[in-house]
Amino acid sequence: MDYSKHGTRKKEKHIRSGVPKAKHKVSFNIFRIFIFALLIVGVAGVAAAIGGLRGVIDSAPVISVEDVLPEGYKSFIYDRDGNLLTELYQPETNRVPVKIDQIPEVLQNAFIALEDSRFREHNGIDPQGIVRAFFVGITSGNFSEGASTITQQLLKLSVFGGGGEDSLLLKFKRKFQEQYLALELEKNMTKDEILEAYLNTINLGASTYGVEAASQRYFGKSCSEVTASEAAVLASIAKSPTYYDPIYYPESNAERREKTLNDMLEQGYLTQAEYDEAMADDVYARIAAHAEEKSTQHKVFTYYEDAAIRQVLEDLENELGYTSEQAINKLYGGGLKVYLAQDNAMQQIVDEEYADNNNFNNNNALGLEWRCSVLEEDGTTSNYDHMTMQYWYWNNENSSFRLIYNNEEEAWRDINHYKEALGITEENTISEYFYQPYAMQSSFVLMDQYNGQVKAIAGGRNEKQESLSFSRETQSTRQPGSCFKILACFLPGIDGAGLTLASSTMDAPYKTSLGYSPQNWYGGYWGLTTVRKAITWSMNVVTTKFFVEKVTPSLAIDYCRKLGITTLTDDDYVESLALGGLTYGVTNLEMTGAYAAIANGGTYVRPVFYTKVVDRDGNVILDTTNQHGERVIKETTAFLLTSAMEDVVTSGTGTAANTYDGVQVAGKTGTTTDSKDLWFVGYTPYLTAGIWLGYDQAYEMEGDLRENEHSYLWSKIMRRIDAELGYESASFSIPDGIGTRTVCSKSGKLVGTSACTGVTEYFDLSALPSGYCNDHIFAEICKQCGKLAGENTLTENRETKEFDSESDIPKGTCDCKPITADICTVCGGLAGPNTKAENKQTKTYTSQADVPTNSCTCQPETQAPATPTPTPEPAPSNPSTPVG
Repeated sequence: MDYSKHGTRKKEKHIRSGVPKAKHKVSFNIFRIFIFALLIVGVAGVAAAIGGLRGVIDSAPVISVEDVLPEGYKSFIYDRDGNLLTELYQPETNRVPVKIDQIPEVLQNAFIALEDSRFREHNGIDPQGIVRAFFVGITSGNFSEGASTITQQLLKLSVFGGGGEDSLLLKFKRKFQEQYLALELEKNMTKDEILEAYLNTINLGASTYGVEAASQRYFGKSCSEVTASEAAVLASIAKSPTYYDPIYYPESNAERREKTLNDMLEQGYLTQAEYDEAMADDVYARIAAHAEEKSTQHKVFTYYEDAAIRQVLEDLENELGYTSEQAINKLYGGGLKVYLAQDNAMQQIVDEEYADNNNFNNNNALGLEWRCSVLEEDGTTSNYDHMTMQYWYWNNENSSFRLIYNNEEEAWRDINHYKEALGITEENTISEYFYQPYAMQSSFVLMDQYNGQVKAIAGGRNEKQESLSFSRETQSTRQPGSCFKILACFLPGIDGAGLTLASSTMDAPYKTSLGYSPQNWYGGYWGLTTVRKAITWSMNVVTTKFFVEKVTPSLAIDYCRKLGITTLTDDDYVESLALGGLTYGVTNLEMTGAYAAIANGGTYVRPVFYTKVVDRDGNVILDTTNQHGERVIKETTAFLLTSAMEDVVTSGTGTAANTYDGVQVAGKTGTTTDSKDLWFVGYTPYLTAGIWLGYDQAYEMEGDLRENEHSYLWSKIMRRIDAELGYESASFSIPDGIGTRTVCSKSGKLVGTSACTGVTEYFDLSALPSGYCNDHIFAEICKQCGKLAGENTLTENRETKEFDSESDIPKGTCDCKPITADICTVCGGLAGPNTKAENKQTKTYTSQADVPTNSCTCQPETQAPATPTPTPEPAPSNPSTPVG
């Protein structure tokens, strides 16, 4: 090698560069330092980036397979035969779970083709997609290009709340965590498991989540039946459930649907023929028609469904320990199946009878339900309704104001007057609701006393307007009146205070030590009275005396609570409790349930509206099918009460409830002051039912209908059930431990004197009577003056009467003067001037009313002395012997 030449070249180079040799050396060193520093910075940057990425990954949520499974499934209510009645869901729980083998391949492939074409190949992330999205972002400045796999989308929905970060940095952080977790998730789940979770999770518009709920919403059928055209519609929604909603934006969905079908064709999921058929399908016309049909099928829960929903929520809390919020989320988002205890045939009978206004004496007067929200000047909102309106009228214009109308115009007249007085105008009204149900309302509960299943109910007379609205049979607490005498007085009295049906006390004016003076509904007093008679005729004074002197409020409330009465308070430990005067009243459901315990031989079984609740995995989480109940009273006590309440129906205050069809009925009437509440609760050997009738506002019903209208309706419903559903004639069975004795009908003691009227009475064998009656008190009185008979009392005016006590015997003695008059024996008139002396006769009368008022009109020449009656000769003692 020619080194000189080579060196010459080097020299020439430096020269050309115009840089001295020494200077070049310094520059070269600086360059090396710069490169080294740059390398250090680069390495530090990479290290920092790696550390930052490590921090992002380390801060990713710790998840398990369960965390990506969809949450929130709609629940269903079925009748007892398994027929679907209604669905329960919240906005984000309208989801029906389906397994992957129930989702057809055409539907799976539609989502794969559009959302993640390499889903079956990658391990959770798609590098090609990431590069493509990054390149588009760098070149366009828009990083919205999708690169997320189905696995990442599942994580985004289930773990990261759907995304929606406020900054690009946070979005990148979430994307990195998604990718990391996607890699980890695919190590623990198969592709089918991931796809199943995804297709059950995604929001597909119209408040539907998952392909099954969406298919039912848009096509009215299961996702297992969808065509390629319909599958493409569903897959096209996922990107933007609002914008691609096929009901409201069919054009947008159709454009994306075409892309979906093209992708399916290109990726080999459809043949050309299948593609052409799908493209030609007028799927949006079907979607629109189904949407129109659904819009006219707005489902309002029935009263029974309302009651079942409320009871399931209550049981989730009380039996399974859920909080109120958790119970709601479970019922409306847990995919539960609720099976009702309702008997459809019985419910139909109840519905038909409640729809017949003839059963309510054609009382068609209208009530009022009105609500109004108003924006006040200070920006606050005030709420008014028909009750605030009623109070305003009572306090300002008419203390007798009632929300009862003949028509809508009358109601609006009162509303507008009230609004004008309060300054409510159209301009400051936010919202207003107006509805007129019948003013006179009623509720009905029918249940099986042996298993507690409620078979049918009526929550009112009108067609129901809203779901989970006010239900009179379960939520309205009303005063029970005399129906409560059984529960508060006679049941605890016989079972725990030594009373029998033959126990007696005096029906007479009575005042308790606290000054309470009950009055009888019949306006008088009937003297010595037994428990049976007091029940039969609903006697207030006798009931109160037994309650105060034998039972006590404490014992009564203890029994009532065991019978399922939950509305009693400390303020109810009073004497009026015996007659049904409660602080807050009681619901029809609880009254019927308490009487059902008597019908069930003394065992209380909680009334239930559902038989079982099954979770989405098929596990029974609530079960009422084998309720054993709790014994509250002896079986003998239950029979004795039943026997007395049979008399109520056959001969007492409840004869209107008698079915007269061979099925025995026992029950009790209840009427509150001024007939504000009318009740009848009774039972047969098969079923127990309670009916209530009244105004929601507790107005007086005097004169508005017959006071036994409700009892007739009770009987009519029960007769139809007996006849149409095949209930045969039946009587109440007499349990062991019951015997009979002949007792005095008044004192209830064993017959002791001839004065007793003996009757056969039932007794618990442990409480048979032992004393003999000596309670009859007799005295002879004058029928004319009512005093004790004296020496002046005529024989025909004397009468022996029985008295209940010595104090009832009249104190004075008869001082009646005899009434005499001279009578003409010929004409019967009062003797006059023309009456001959021989025709005059002095007669004594028991009262002035018996004295003749006409005078003798006989003429002297026509009067003849009375002809003595000839005395016949005696017949011969021996006819064959001639008389000489």
